[in-house]
Amino acid sequence: MSLSRRITSYLEGRGVQYDTVTHHPSHSSLGTSIAAQVPSRKIAKAVILEDHQGHRLMAVIPADSKLSLTELNEQLNGRYHLMREQQVYECFDDCVHGAVPPLPGAYNMDSIVDESLNELDDIYLEGGDHRNLVHLSQADFKRLTDDARHGRVSNQMYH
Repeated sequence: MSLSRRITSYLEGRGVQYDTVTHHPSHSSLGTSIAAQVPSRKIAKAVILEDHQGHRLMAVIPADSKLSLTELNEQLNGRYHLMREQQVYECFDDCVHGAVPPLPGAYNMDSIVDESLNELDDIYLEGGDHRNLVHLSQADFKRLTDDARHGRVSNQMYH
């Protein structure tokens, strides 16, 4: 498999310039960092959440970080929890399991983006499989996530 058709259509429809980085298969964002030889802080990953009413939310955080549900819920004045894995697979049925692209607009999802991602010159993200990363400029990433809330919702785990 290559990039999800939904992702390529979404990026091209918005006039985003991007390139892809192909790497050996990996099944974690840190594994992807090693396989693609990209610093983990430059890889954005998606964490899919929902609240007790079934409202879904995508948190976009750096691959070297862990989502702080406490911070997220305080900032959003909500009670979000991780979505069940099977539900995530259903939401992202155009992607290989576990290869969720952190592009909430492509899936009509509300989102919050960790503000640490705003400090990078360029960003890499999962494209729907475990073999390719999408490489974007900060300007294009910002444009794609302009409608998202921004805040500090993760803590760095690895240096």
